[in-house]
Amino acid sequence: MNDQPENKTISLATSWKNHIIGYTVSILLIPVFLVGLIGLYWVRKRQKRVSYEVSDSKITSRDSKYERNVDLVNIEKVHLQQSWIQQKMNVGDLQLFTSASSITLFGMENPQTLKRLIERAVAVEKHQLREQEQTKPREPKYPAGTMDRLDYLTGLWQQGLVSDEDYEKERKHFE
Repeated sequence: MNDQPENKTISLATSWKNHIIGYTVSILLIPVFLVGLIGLYWVRKRQKRVSYEVSDSKITSRDSKYERNVDLVNIEKVHLQQSWIQQKMNVGDLQLFTSASSITLFGMENPQTLKRLIERAVAVEKHQLREQEQTKPREPKYPAGTMDRLDYLTGLWQQGLVSDEDYEKERKHFE
């Protein structure tokens, strides 16, 4: 049995609603020398060109050439962009900003809900990172073995095997 929690992932794709104008124009152009069929193929290919994967710790954007990863803890701002058609169709583009770059999730359905979920996941991930930093063990004040040698010297001094002057002289090396 594996003690590590499963890394949950959700796959997202651009909604067909984001390309409704392209589909509509292509359907209307079918009688014109089959231009509409080429248009339908082109719009469908454009819709499927990018896929997104959201996990517990990162968001991945994949297309035919590139794969980009953004860690949730690095996301500083989530911005929603919608045209009036996108608002009517309940789709939108989410821009995720980090200190170094940005990534855009194009044509997401229910973008307001998705934005809130991403913002909540970012907050949880940052909270967990802060907790991990607070529970890290502190660095020892002295190098390893220093306290053992000081205890040994103190033991010799307490047994009378080392004089007070020698003890004070050697003890200064440990400060």
